[in-house]
Amino acid sequence: MSLARALTHTLFPCYCPCCHSPVDTQGICGPCLSALPLFAPDQGNLLLRADIQAQFNLPCCDGLIACGWYRGMLKRWLCELKLGQRSHAACLLRQVIAHQWQCYCAEQIIDVDAAILIPLPRHRLITRGFNQVMQTWGRVLEAQLPILPVLSKRMTPTQQSLNRRARLKNQAQAFRLEGDLTGRQILLVDDVITTGATINAAAQLCRRAGAAQIWACATCLTPY
Repeated sequence: MSLARALTHTLFPCYCPCCHSPVDTQGICGPCLSALPLFAPDQGNLLLRADIQAQFNLPCCDGLIACGWYRGMLKRWLCELKLGQRSHAACLLRQVIAHQWQCYCAEQIIDVDAAILIPLPRHRLITRGFNQVMQTWGRVLEAQLPILPVLSKRMTPTQQSLNRRARLKNQAQAFRLEGDLTGRQILLVDDVITTGATINAAAQLCRRAGAAQIWACATCLTPY
């Protein structure tokens, strides 16, 4: 360790956000990362799980991968990022996402050649100042997959205030896709999937544009 780094570490020590033990660099310590209740990548396609089939309606998607359920530390960090604009939360989520993505790749669960990130409506992007999906998944995937900027979204009521039927109707005409996806194998990425309305509406457009395979991907799935 260099003198400058040692001095910085002494003056500004880093602690794991989960167990609060000292760590060499900012982030989650190895034992806590391993202990997070993440989905096991060796389970494969999450759409084949009966409990997930019963809750999420994704008829336009061929498969689903995710980090974990929307609760605990994952929920806390997502809320801190989206509502509090806390940059440290984005760093922690990227660490979890990178770990989970590497595990899925090691298991050879999916074979995709491009990613499409669910966008924010222009007004909401200006208000918030960033797209949380780009800040998390985009930063992890950009070195491995081309990210296609083909999807846009118009302003709609926020999904949090709507029931399942209203969510489906709200998202039905929300997206616009410009581009040809003929033969492409797409990873369609969002931060949270609650009913599947948002991701399925986007997947439907990808299918119409010629996508040969579509995998839904999210940081979290919302449990009942």
